[in-house]
Amino acid sequence: MNLIIIGHVIKLVSSCEYVLQPVTKTFGAEVVGISLIDIDNLCADRLKHEAFMHRFLLFRDQKLTWQDQIRFTEQLGQPFVETSSINRKRHEKIPDQRLGVFSNDPAEGLTMVGVEGWHVDGNVAQAPHMFTLIYCVNNNKNGPTLVVPLREIVNTLSDENRRMLKNVYFVSAHNSSIIHPLLYKDPNRNDDTIMIALGKLSGQYLEALPNGTKRNMTLEETRAVMDLLEMTILTSNQIYGHHYRPGDLLMLYNPSVAHMAGPGSQTPRNISGLRLMTRSTVAGTTTPSPTTHIRYYCNTLAPFENGYCLFSLKGSVYYPSIGKHDSFDKARERCKNINKHADLAVLPSVEWNEFAKEIISRTEVPHWLNANNPEGTYVFWEGFSEKSKFTLWDQKSGQPNDHDMFEDCVVMGPYGHWFDLPCSGPKTAPGTDPGPVMTWEDGERRMYNVYPLCGVSQEEIENHELV
Repeated sequence: MNLIIIGHVIKLVSSCEYVLQPVTKTFGAEVVGISLIDIDNLCADRLKHEAFMHRFLLFRDQKLTWQDQIRFTEQLGQPFVETSSINRKRHEKIPDQRLGVFSNDPAEGLTMVGVEGWHVDGNVAQAPHMFTLIYCVNNNKNGPTLVVPLREIVNTLSDENRRMLKNVYFVSAHNSSIIHPLLYKDPNRNDDTIMIALGKLSGQYLEALPNGTKRNMTLEETRAVMDLLEMTILTSNQIYGHHYRPGDLLMLYNPSVAHMAGPGSQTPRNISGLRLMTRSTVAGTTTPSPTTHIRYYCNTLAPFENGYCLFSLKGSVYYPSIGKHDSFDKARERCKNINKHADLAVLPSVEWNEFAKEIISRTEVPHWLNANNPEGTYVFWEGFSEKSKFTLWDQKSGQPNDHDMFEDCVVMGPYGHWFDLPCSGPKTAPGTDPGPVMTWEDGERRMYNVYPLCGVSQEEIENHELV
């Protein structure tokens, strides 16, 4: 916390400086150099965006009271009332109904919580929880929380299994009125995910029939679906096991990951020591749906007479602050996360550039294009051997200009004009602006992040949206 003196008034200003370190190659980030006790709402919002991007965050060495944990939860959204869950009793040690206290000692907290099977939290709610916050007051031996990324699990499924599962509906074991599509679209990231709650958390699933009705699956059929999901998780090589230290806080972006309490979490206290966790959750706002929130813009202009569609990922990727956007290669990966056949958009004609300009104008932010600017004004589109037959560089700003460094990639900015930018992403040299500085169509000059503009054949959209 910093002190700033303005006149005779002393103001406390919250610090939000931190460093991110990857936890695994696939997902998760440790947030280093921040105290959650000190942050303000703007900082909490940045951390929320980091969680959307990385899917879980780890904060170590936090010294939180239960009041501190509730305050941080409130900064992220509306806390869910833990004691309102139909499958959650209230323990006498729970200080607030928005908090759960879990332990391997029944005198200290609820036992056997989270061990039922892989699950997302809020599987008894119409809208699964947005965030889960697990704080370690005291750790025991061999009691990790296991976490797995769900988009990768969906992508591991065979086409046959994926077609089968798209017709399956999850039913809660504790509330049979809670029915969700098993495979659905992440409400914020817009990639594929799973409404997963295995073991005793699942009731008998439903299957959608061609005539629009649903039938009750048998116990054996439901068990087979759960076995398939568990097998896919266990053989995915994607499981992260977090071994706690006192003061650790795990912040899970709940729709994108499944978790469970690992082996040893319930080993008696006299053998493994005391395990004591406090959990709070942020209530969800969106009911699972297989329909994406992404808007596709399709056309049959040459050379894509069979249909080519563009879509922006603004609103599907979340950068915590200006100047923190992705590299060109990472932007391509983001497109493929939405649809494995998608890539950054190619605009090989003036007509396609005009078509894309309308999308960019509506989003009011620049976007990566799938183009390379190796030297001079030359531009090459991915998949095309010859240089572009046209260019639309922004002449007022002297593009392409290799400003401060070699800028070999192309982004579209205001009026459909092109700007060069380093393919490596934000600039890092001292004294340079990390993101591009542009005068937008409203006349304001400011720095921007760069978002992916993706392209995919219309046929591949229709096939993918079946899931």
